Amino acid sequence: MNLTKKQTLSLVISSLLTANIAVAQPTPTVESSAEVSVALTDADQQTAADIALASQPSMEDPGLKIEALIEQFESQGVGSKFRARADRGELYYTTAIATVMVKPEHRDWGNFRVMAYKEALLKAQAKYVESLGVSIKSEAVQKLFDDQSQMPEFTAEELRSSSKMMEILNKAVAYAGGVLDQKLEELGIDPSEFNAAPPEKRALLFERSVSERTIAKARQSIAGVIPVKTFEAYDDQGNHVVAVAIVASSRFRQFVDDIINSKGDITANAKKASALSISEQLRSNKSALLDEFGIRRLYDEQGYPVLVSFGQSSNPYRGSDYQTLADNRELSYAAAKGQSYANLAYLFKSNASSTNITSQKAKRSTVGIASKDGDGVTTTEEGSVNFIRAIDREITAKGNVNNLTGTKELFRWTAKHPVHGHEINGVVYIWHPKLEQTARSLKNFTPERTTAVKQTPKQPTSVTAGTSSSPDRMSADDF
Repeated sequence: MNLTKKQTLSLVISSLLTANIAVAQPTPTVESSAEVSVALTDADQQTAADIALASQPSMEDPGLKIEALIEQFESQGVGSKFRARADRGELYYTTAIATVMVKPEHRDWGNFRVMAYKEALLKAQAKYVESLGVSIKSEAVQKLFDDQSQMPEFTAEELRSSSKMMEILNKAVAYAGGVLDQKLEELGIDPSEFNAAPPEKRALLFERSVSERTIAKARQSIAGVIPVKTFEAYDDQGNHVVAVAIVASSRFRQFVDDIINSKGDITANAKKASALSISEQLRSNKSALLDEFGIRRLYDEQGYPVLVSFGQSSNPYRGSDYQTLADNRELSYAAAKGQSYANLAYLFKSNASSTNITSQKAKRSTVGIASKDGDGVTTTEEGSVNFIRAIDREITAKGNVNNLTGTKELFRWTAKHPVHGHEINGVVYIWHPKLEQTARSLKNFTPERTTAVKQTPKQPTSVTAGTSSSPDRMSADDF
């Protein structure tokens, strides 16, 4: 039995009153009763309230917590600037939320966490695609039906003999022997009652309903759409919720296009120069890499714009064999590398499509039921109220970039999740304009022809003892 806080409090106070009265004088005066009541109110009311509160489960909704986290981001700092510029129509900004499908006890929880971020990103990309253009079809239907004369009936022939369907069913039951009875007993059904169940007919007598079906489709390019922030919240039961914030603008799309077509000829911006190199920026706080998903644009110590792509994967192995541990770690790194590459493909050349089909129906109905009862018929009516909803949503993103030059693996990392202890392995990839220029010079290298220097042959001399060595033809700075 579930009790409200008020009911629990009343019961506790009532029991305390009973206990105190039981040990009181047999014939207390009105004054002494009042004193007891006042004493109980002052001394035990807080205790009773504490007991009532303790009986309630202490769980915070991680979905609400992450919404508060997003609101906090949008109310201060860079988040407030994104929000303000989006409100002015200068760029596109949105967020989306997804739940990690399993709890941390699952050996692949870390990988489910990665896919939750992917789901949140897809939801955010779908919002962006739909904002650029969506096709919508919708249909609503209201129905009112009333025909009380539709009460089903059995004919005299049907009452005298079983239908063909019943004959087939009876043969099947006879052939199956006691198997059906055994299954019915396992379900808690008396086989004799089941076998005695009379056939019945049903017919709709009344219906009042309203229904609606909507189809929304959108397909657009998502090139230049970039995640700028990720969030995570969880409760004490191990339920995790993640969120992603994305931004898109014409200016950033131009930057992405410049990367593809400039062949690394991009000017540094001294005002954006960082005090640390890209590697130092990322390695200075290794634990922060656990919360990095997707791709970011950073600036190096010279002010060059750099793309940094983050990939991570969990190692599901829990045993003590090092070879197996190392093999699974390498597989985890390979998966993380694939994610880093995928981020680049989605950024440079990609499309996303979103299809949402929703239908819902509210219905009140009455069904007439005619049941065989021996040689007679019993008729009844059965009313019902239903709300039926069906949702079919599919979001697809496809990326493709050919011959991307100037990327390299910056570093790999391994860390234990600070709360649940799962081993997380990550790979960080980088695109840098200087790297692209270097890569192109290596790829397009053509050896130059050199002219041999004519030397005058020396006259032969008499042979004497001595030593010889090859000439120093190369210098250290060649490498």
